[in-house]
Amino acid sequence: MSGKTERLEGARAPGRRFSLRIPSIVGSGLWALSAKLVTQVCQLAAFIIAAHVLTPAQFGLFAFCSAIAILLVMLAEGGWAEFVMKSSEGEAHLDQIAGMSLASGLFFMIVGLLTAGVLHGAFGKSWEAFLLALFSCWILPAALTTVYDGVLVQQGKLKRQAMIRITAELAGLALIVFGLREGWNVFALAAGRLAMQMVLLSGSVAAIGFVGLARPSRTVLREVLHFSQQIIFNRLIVFFRSYSGTLAVGGFLGLTEAGYYRAAERIVAAFSELVGEPARLLGWVLFRRAKERQEKAADHEDLVRNAGASFFPVLIAVAAPVYLGLAVVSESFVEVALGEAWKPAALLVGVLAAKQLLLVTSYPTEPLLAVRGKLKALAPISLFNALVSVGLIILLSPFGVVAVALGQCVAAAIALATSIWVQQRHGGLNWWEIARNSALLLFALGAMLVAILYLGRVTSFFELRPTFVFLLQVGVGAITYLAAVFALWRFAGLAWLHWPTRSIDDPI
Repeated sequence: MSGKTERLEGARAPGRRFSLRIPSIVGSGLWALSAKLVTQVCQLAAFIIAAHVLTPAQFGLFAFCSAIAILLVMLAEGGWAEFVMKSSEGEAHLDQIAGMSLASGLFFMIVGLLTAGVLHGAFGKSWEAFLLALFSCWILPAALTTVYDGVLVQQGKLKRQAMIRITAELAGLALIVFGLREGWNVFALAAGRLAMQMVLLSGSVAAIGFVGLARPSRTVLREVLHFSQQIIFNRLIVFFRSYSGTLAVGGFLGLTEAGYYRAAERIVAAFSELVGEPARLLGWVLFRRAKERQEKAADHEDLVRNAGASFFPVLIAVAAPVYLGLAVVSESFVEVALGEAWKPAALLVGVLAAKQLLLVTSYPTEPLLAVRGKLKALAPISLFNALVSVGLIILLSPFGVVAVALGQCVAAAIALATSIWVQQRHGGLNWWEIARNSALLLFALGAMLVAILYLGRVTSFFELRPTFVFLLQVGVGAITYLAAVFALWRFAGLAWLHWPTRSIDDPI
């Protein structure tokens, strides 16, 4: 097939000078943040609605088949999007990368369907087989979509990507709600996920045009597979870290404790995705463009390091109040969102939120090392951190679910230290400078925590509705933090808050 695509007809000439003003980056980040917010709200809404309809056994069935499908999707997606995003080489070979994504999607979809056939024919698990077969249909469009996602990010069209994501998530949620009301049970959740993926793919094609398909040359195949194996390895580590906690707690302490732990993980994961994915995408855009600017510059200034010195304090300023606030209001949040029966999960939410705060600076590590050409250095670090995390889960599970959560905080502290080390050694960042730029935020965070805790103490003397108390705590905490940050910027000089007034052509 033709190696050209419709979207390349109006593409920017390679030699054209690139200029970007920071407000466009901030605006793109807000759109990406909005898309993640809608995604997490839709997923949490589906989780809460389904919890009132499905039995624990049906949830177990869904979790089993979903885990298999997620693993296959992860393998099918490879590192196609990241290869497109990391440099202009991905755009030059876009049709060949699309051909590889089609082949991988078909292969792993067939693997899923064959597995479903074995479940039905050899073990007589008809319901499990049908659900897995439905999930398998999700694999092919997911593999194709990842190439279009890479193109949208590579072109800096984060706003358009976010709009497509929002539409897809709303469509998926609508089908889930409809299916649950019509009695589809767990199949409603799988059908909603498939519908969401089809809307994503259709919207991406409409946004950038159909990407042609071509058979990859040996050189391109070897280069892309070599790059992708690092991405896949890192994601497999994350995959097994994500599921080991619930499995270990369920094995040692029973399904009830596992349910509390999984609910806490799910709540914290929603906020983690809300912060982490925009940070990762902005990292790709900012570090790649800083690298391109540096290659064209006459001097030898490290613009990637300068970008990190401003980007990481902004990331901390956004993420820290989210996780600390969640930890403080976890009891109110769980009671409002899940009900009185789930109150034992509140303490776990607070502990796991603190754990996630320790991991926040690791979000942009992958794009930073990819731009530096040092992505291979991430694999052993990720493996070490995963082994520490899983090892502590297995070691502490017999001592209770709270001990497991606290052990994950210890693992996160170790991961923070290794992340800073690899970002300095292989990513070229100066963490002393980042720490100096972030230090004043401690005063704003302290003011926020004092306001929330004081308000909680005052409201405890009154018989107020939990929803009202929760919203009041969130509102007062947010206003206090923003006011404190503004005061620090106005009177103490938070230098990186002047970042939006600069052009990317200036040192960041």
